[in-house]
Amino acid sequence: DSVTKIGESAFIVCKALSSISIGNSVTEIGNSAFCDCQKLTSVVIPNSVITIGDEVFMYCRYLTSITIGNSVTTIGRMAFAECHNLTSIVIPDSVTEIGFQAFCECDKLTTVTMSKSVTTLEGGIFRTCHKLASFTIPNSVTKIGDYAFESCHNMTSINIPDSVTEIGKGAFDSCSGLNSVTIGKSVNSI
Repeated sequence: DSVTKIGESAFIVCKALSSISIGNSVTEIGNSAFCDCQKLTSVVIPNSVITIGDEVFMYCRYLTSITIGNSVTTIGRMAFAECHNLTSIVIPDSVTEIGFQAFCECDKLTTVTMSKSVTTLEGGIFRTCHKLASFTIPNSVTKIGDYAFESCHNMTSINIPDSVTEIGKGAFDSCSGLNSVTIGKSVNSI
C-alpha cells in the first residue's frame, strides 16, 4: 500500500492483462496507464483515487464493468473512449470535471448516472454512444460542448435544464431517434 500513483503508460498495450487490483493508497492513475488492455473486463477504482488521467482505459474493448470510487474529482480526456462493451456507468457526485470525449464510441452504453457536480458536458463526451437512449442532464450543468451527444441514435428525448446557458455546435447532430427536446429558459447560445 505504498504506491500512490500508477504512472503514465504503466501497462499500456498489455493485451493479455485480464484483471487489476488497485491499492487503497493510490490517489492518481496516470495518462494511458491501462490503454489498450483488451482483456480487461472489470475495474474497481478505490475511494482513494482522486484523478483518472487522459486515455486511461481507452481501447479496453471488453471492459463491461467499471466502479468509480467516491473521491474521484477528475476523469480525463478520452478516459473510457472506445470501451465498446461498457453498458452502464455511475459517475459519483465527487466528480467535478470530465474531459473531452471521455466516453466517446462506447457503442453499448445504455445507462449513465451523471455526477450532480459537473458543470460542463465537454465536447464529444458521449459521441457515437449509439445505444444511449436517455440521459438526465444535472441542474449543475451550464454548458453542453460541441458534438456532446452526436450520433446517439437511440436517444428519443432530452430535457435541457434551466441551468444550461450554452449548447455547442452539433451537440445533438445525427441523433436520428430524437423526437422531443425541451430547452431551458437560460439558454442564450446554440
